[in-house]
Amino acid sequence: MQPFDPKAYEREVVRPLRGRSGRLPDDLLTRYAVEPGCSDAELAQRLTQVRSHWNKSAQSTAKSSFTTSVYKAFLREDEELRRAHGDAMSGMSWWRNRNIDRAGASKEQIDELVGMLKASFGELGLITPGQLAAMRETFGQLAPAEVDQALDKAGVQTATPRELPKISGLSETLFRRLKALLGDAEVTGIPELLHGKLKNYRLLVDFDSTPSFPTGLTAKAIQQAIDRENRRSGNQAAREALGILNTVVGKDGADLRLLALYHLLDDVRRLRENGAPASALLKVLGRSGLDAGEVRQVVVSVLSETGTTAPPVTGLQKVTDLLADGQLIAAQQTLAAITDTDEATAAKAAVDRHAEQVRQLREAAHRALRGGAEGEARRQLGEAARLAADDDAIAAELRRIPLSPVDAVTAQPEGVGVRVSWRAKPDHDDGTRYRVVRRAGRMPGDADDGDVVAEGGATAVVDAAVAAGGRVGYAVFAAGDGGVWSRPVGATIDVLPPVHKVRLAVRGGAVEGSWVVHRDAVGVDVRRRRDGESADVPVPTSGGTAFRDSTVDTDGDCTYLLTARYRRPDGTEVSAEAVPVRHTARVAATLPPVTSLDARRFGGELVLSWVWPEDVRMAEVTWTNALAGTGGGQLRLTRQQYQADGGCRIGAGPGTVRAQVSAIATADNGESRSLPAALEVPGAPPQVSYRVERQNRLFGTSTARIVLTADQPVPDCTVLVVVAPGRVMPLKPDDGHVLHRGVHDLREPLELTVELPRRKPFWLRCFVHAAGIELIDPPISQLKVS
Repeated sequence: MQPFDPKAYEREVVRPLRGRSGRLPDDLLTRYAVEPGCSDAELAQRLTQVRSHWNKSAQSTAKSSFTTSVYKAFLREDEELRRAHGDAMSGMSWWRNRNIDRAGASKEQIDELVGMLKASFGELGLITPGQLAAMRETFGQLAPAEVDQALDKAGVQTATPRELPKISGLSETLFRRLKALLGDAEVTGIPELLHGKLKNYRLLVDFDSTPSFPTGLTAKAIQQAIDRENRRSGNQAAREALGILNTVVGKDGADLRLLALYHLLDDVRRLRENGAPASALLKVLGRSGLDAGEVRQVVVSVLSETGTTAPPVTGLQKVTDLLADGQLIAAQQTLAAITDTDEATAAKAAVDRHAEQVRQLREAAHRALRGGAEGEARRQLGEAARLAADDDAIAAELRRIPLSPVDAVTAQPEGVGVRVSWRAKPDHDDGTRYRVVRRAGRMPGDADDGDVVAEGGATAVVDAAVAAGGRVGYAVFAAGDGGVWSRPVGATIDVLPPVHKVRLAVRGGAVEGSWVVHRDAVGVDVRRRRDGESADVPVPTSGGTAFRDSTVDTDGDCTYLLTARYRRPDGTEVSAEAVPVRHTARVAATLPPVTSLDARRFGGELVLSWVWPEDVRMAEVTWTNALAGTGGGQLRLTRQQYQADGGCRIGAGPGTVRAQVSAIATADNGESRSLPAALEVPGAPPQVSYRVERQNRLFGTSTARIVLTADQPVPDCTVLVVVAPGRVMPLKPDDGHVLHRGVHDLREPLELTVELPRRKPFWLRCFVHAAGIELIDPPISQLKVS
């Protein structure tokens, strides 16, 4: 048996176990430095040597805490083994038998580790020390030598990641230009630009290639390449790229080897950030001609990089990024820090264009505001605020522009009060609040000119507190969150509420009637009119809210006319509209009509709303659409269905809709219906929406598939597809380059395919030229390419 060497033992057995958690490897022959062929006497000597070394090393202050922790773990498990097996450990037969038993189990673990190594690292063929340590810990029962055996079987080697260049040595703008030129020249990198096609080459330490070029990556090699290209015709991109290299090497002293390596890394890092697997990185980098071993080393190093690998953005690129983020003021401040003359000129031009666009938007907003188009003013100024998000003055100006005033304000009698309703404008949203103000004699002039009836998000209110007998004006104001009130839109009404909730019943040979009337009524006149007779018969009332007519023939048909009377401020009396109530011998109850019928569009859906008469539980809705081929419909719904759905929802289509609603009641002797309430809803303008599906390619020209869809037929529609370089979205076709222009019949979905530019960033947007069409853009993620 070999003599015990404490230093070799610590190097080969102890150090590979430092930092591991969990159980120790169960290879006891290695742990105790015992050879299978030794005698019992040699075993006793070796156990004494090893345990003595463990005790000294566990107490040593000269060793690291990681090392002493391994020795302490050896001592703890040694005590457990001695308690469990006792004197048996003093004979070699125990050690041989244990080693035989362990061999089968360890083979299964080694095979499992080999499979895992092949699956995770086989394609790359390399594993970093940190990854290997994780594998050792996962298979903690395997000894270090057994893990090394698994590595050999899997064909995986250990490789320490290299520090790769994080900057090109050029300005970001110049590097991007150089990279674009290399692509246009159809070369894989700087070595091929200088020396032509190479079988392979190396870059990580020094440049060498097959075939060999003594000039390497030097200024002399650049000059030779320039002379070669000057003797040829064409390939202007190669000449311009060589000119850039000649300048940066001769003037700035750039390291051409590091620049060539950084150029190869640029795409690899981008793909890695996008989640590409190691196989994709190997394939892309392998096309460059770089030596296969260096390709693997580069990939394992890139995969090991942490944090950002991109250089800090400065100069023109920083200005461009700030403008894309809507930081106009910050971009203007950055101009002063740009020292490169060409970059400074380009950056100032970009900032000036951006600022001019903001100025034009603000002026357009001011013109719209002077013309009473608050919605357009907010849209224009909102776009200016997006382009200059760091300009507090624009944000404050936007808050001072009111929303568009509401539309179609109506004031109608409802019960003993007045129902005020209106329609929201397109620039109103869920955060919009409305204030309803009432003033006697005239419409209020501003939001504080009168009594506030209600304030909130609803688009209809009932004013039950209004005094009757005079003229009242209502005005509705709209405001956004923290914004000012809009201009007023209102209506006036003579508040003369008719009686309502009229009920007739036959009791004791007489017709009895009851109703509800406004508190300010001075009386109610009741007259009976028989069919075929011209004279009305007055019917006395009781308490102003009931009557009993004992002189009527209850077996005949007649009509009762109920008229509420009010006193004006000048003392004169005025009558409300008479309410006719029919008494018949056959129908059990009189059915009043629905009131306050209203409609609102939500896309292709129309939502009808109305006020239900008391005790009516069903309504019938019929509608027609003026748009050819759309048709109409009819449905019945219960009051419960109406409340659950938030109104009556019908698929009416985009054309002009005429709707009627009748209250329905059933009785033992048949069905009765009220007179219909009718409404005409103007047609919605055609809407054209589109989606953009980009089809990117690593090589060749990328394309975009654009599908336009109209919600109603749009003949002779001019469609333009515009691409705008840079980070500012085009607002009109003149802001970019027109890729497609054509007149199309949008009766069916229209599919277009356009080629995309290679240079990023850019915007892709559609425009239409046709009267009255609303174009709906897709999400910005489909339009912006960066």
